[in-house]
Amino acid sequence: MPFLIAAVAALLLTPAAAWAGTALGVVDRPDGGELKIHARPIPLTGGIAVAVAALGAAAVAGDPVPAAAVGCVAIALVTGLVDDVRPLPAWVRVGLLSAAGVVAATGGIRLPSPGWVGGILTVALVLACANGVNLVDGQDGLAGGLAAIAALGLAAVASVEGASDVVTGALALAGACVGFLAWNRPPARVFLGNAGAYAVGSILALEVVTIVGIAGWIALIACACCLGVFAFELLTTVLRRASSRGSLAVGDRLHSYDLLSQVVASRPIATVAFWGFGVLAALLSLGAARLPVWGAVAIALAALAAAGIAWGLVWREVAKT
Repeated sequence: MPFLIAAVAALLLTPAAAWAGTALGVVDRPDGGELKIHARPIPLTGGIAVAVAALGAAAVAGDPVPAAAVGCVAIALVTGLVDDVRPLPAWVRVGLLSAAGVVAATGGIRLPSPGWVGGILTVALVLACANGVNLVDGQDGLAGGLAAIAALGLAAVASVEGASDVVTGALALAGACVGFLAWNRPPARVFLGNAGAYAVGSILALEVVTIVGIAGWIALIACACCLGVFAFELLTTVLRRASSRGSLAVGDRLHSYDLLSQVVASRPIATVAFWGFGVLAALLSLGAARLPVWGAVAIALAALAAAGIAWGLVWREVAKT
C-alpha cells in the first residue's frame, strides 16, 4: 500500500513541481560544454515531489514519521534547493548536510554506539548517502531508478532482520521514485536536482540507521550491499579526484556510468545496465542478511572486488578510443 500511494502521489506531484520550477527559473540550463548534456532547460524541482510523496505516503500508510526524520530530510532538501538556485560553496553544503544528520541523531535516530560515537557515525552516513545519490544523478532515470531498487532492497532486508518499522518508509520511497521516473525517463522532463538527491540520500541513510539500531551492526553489511552502487561511485570519485589533485567538488564526466555510456555508445543502455547492478546488489544484500558475519563479509568483499575489476576493464576500453 505505501508503495502504490507514493507512486501515484509522485506521478501527480512531479509535473506540478516541474511547472513551479520552470515558472520560478529553478532550471538546469545547457552550457554548451560536456558537463551538461541535455539540449534544453530542465526544471530541477522533481525531488521535492519525491520527498513529499515518500514522507506523506509513509505517514498515511504506517506510523507517524518521526519529527527528527522530517527535520533531517527537510534540511537536506532545502540545502539542495538553495544550491540549485545559487551554487553553494562545498563547505557550506557539508555543514548543512551535517546539520541534517545532527537533527536526526539528537532526535533519537542514531547508530547504536556508546556516547557521541553513534551520533558522529550517523552524521557521516547522512553525508555519504546524500553525496552518493547526487554523484549518480548524472543521466536520465539513473539515480531515481537506483534509489527505488535500493529502497526495495532495504525493505526486504528490514523484513529479514525483523525491522518492520522500516518497511513502510522504504516501500514509500521506492514508490515515490517509480512515480517520478515516469517523468524522468529519457528524455527527462524534470530532474531530481540537488534538492532531491540530498533528500533521497538522507532518507536512505535514516532507513539504514533504523535497521542497524534494531538488528545490530551485522545488518550494516547487508544495508551496505543495498547501497553498493552509490557507495562504489562515491568511493571511486573521491579516489579519482584526489589522485589527480583536483577539487573533490568540481563535476566531471568521468563517472563510471559516463564511461560505460561511452563503451556501449548509449546512455539509456548504460542506465539499464546500472539498474541491473542495483538489482544484483539488492539480491546480494538478502544473502548477506541471512548469513553469519563471515559469510556476509565475504559477499561484500567479493562484490567490491568484482566491481573494481569491471571498472578497470571499462577504463581500459575507454582509453582505447
